[in-house]
Amino acid sequence: MDEEYEDITCCHRITIFHPMIRNILITKPVIQYFGFDVTWANLFDITTYIGIIVMAWAVLYFLLDKTMIPNNDGFGLFFLAIFSYCLGNFFSIIPYVKLPPMLGMLIAGLIVRNSGLYNIHEELGIITTAKIRTFCVTFIMIRFGLQLSFTSITKNTMFIIFLAIVPSSIEILMITVYCRFILLFHWDWSFMTGTIVSGISPVVIMNTFLTLIEQGYGEAKRLDTILSTAACIDAVHVISLFVLCFSIVFANDEYKTQWWFYLSITLRDLILGLSMGIFLGICFIFFPHRSHRYVDRYRVICLILGSLMCTTGIAKIAISGAGFLSTLTIAFISISGWKILSHKFDSANLRRIMHTLWKLAQPILVGIIGADIDITLWTISRFGLHLFCILIGLMGRCVTAYIVAWSISSFTWKERLFLITASIPKGTLQAALGPLAYDQLRNNEGNEEFEMALDIVRLSVLTFFLAPIACFLMNYTGPIFLEQITEEQRQKDRELSYLRILSLLPESSNNQEL
Repeated sequence: MDEEYEDITCCHRITIFHPMIRNILITKPVIQYFGFDVTWANLFDITTYIGIIVMAWAVLYFLLDKTMIPNNDGFGLFFLAIFSYCLGNFFSIIPYVKLPPMLGMLIAGLIVRNSGLYNIHEELGIITTAKIRTFCVTFIMIRFGLQLSFTSITKNTMFIIFLAIVPSSIEILMITVYCRFILLFHWDWSFMTGTIVSGISPVVIMNTFLTLIEQGYGEAKRLDTILSTAACIDAVHVISLFVLCFSIVFANDEYKTQWWFYLSITLRDLILGLSMGIFLGICFIFFPHRSHRYVDRYRVICLILGSLMCTTGIAKIAISGAGFLSTLTIAFISISGWKILSHKFDSANLRRIMHTLWKLAQPILVGIIGADIDITLWTISRFGLHLFCILIGLMGRCVTAYIVAWSISSFTWKERLFLITASIPKGTLQAALGPLAYDQLRNNEGNEEFEMALDIVRLSVLTFFLAPIACFLMNYTGPIFLEQITEEQRQKDRELSYLRILSLLPESSNNQEL
């Protein structure tokens, strides 16, 4: 039998083609520019992507008919999603800089709107864009919930909680005061703005940290686990406060003059969101059964459908923020239960599936946010006030994070400085929460509250630019501030970690092995 080998030729077995064509190595460069090689493999990939785009458009055209013709609303959304995806991926492959795709997607939306190619506000309408955004944001909350688990908080529990809650609370307070006295927001709007702007991005932190971990940095003291867990707890904290503020800001008129009803309204929404999340999360622990052949696929389906049911259904009777809180709770309860039921459970498959789905939803969500912004209405003076607002809050967060890090004596001053750089990335939560108030007031364009909601969207857009800054700083300061361990030490740590896991197994499992 012939030995298996990797065929990197174009198509050497198809003999009807000339040998010169059949035996072309796909790794061979075709074009060289700016020091980069474009190989035949790259051309194969590009051709595949173009074919997928054309076929996707054809399917949508046959299903939706004239709406997919250029200059119509369906084609505009399709073009926006493709352009956002392409520009985002282009940003991510720029060498040395390592920009997050989210930044390129935001810029794509800004280009489409402000160049006059497509006005999503007029073409799709308020209701459609709000539903699309809700669908996409649900994936963000599921990923946050899957990242957060009980097993992540094994050591330094109080430190992780303080690192998650105290810096974000200080940032919320500083932004609230700034918005009240500088931007002249109402107190309730100011506090809601603080909860939106203060949230950091666990996705950006983990994606950046993976590069450092591959080089051996940060594993000695499990900084990756500490930072990702703290970021997810921060997200839960921020979303809970946002639910409270959103319910106060958009309470019915009969409650506006009765401030003592705010507490009951807020408790109602929080209890509704948490109870639905806990109930569905417990159900998903047992159904489907863990021995099912395709258990991971069905678990993902249950998570997505259950979360969408909460985000869309709870919004009918309460506020949309409570639906997002229930989504976080569903994912958190579910993954914690799966780990308890089976010591062989591996969350990597679930996260891989959710990552693939998120790559499809992210260009639409971020592109729509960018396409909502009309740069011509953004004055230089107002832009400066928004930028200074973000910097003031970020300064408060960074200083507080450094002070909190003093409680851990094992951290060096360099590692404490690195915690500051890990407090910078934003964009994910802002993409989820920033446009919600704007969606509520689209029909009231021109009044004071509408202008405040538009300012919140502009602040959210500015936070997207903190992600590439944070990526650059973390990649640059990581090798300087963090301790590097060798591959032998990493392997030894993995073996010790495995032994610790075995020591915590139920007694019956150990008896079966013996």
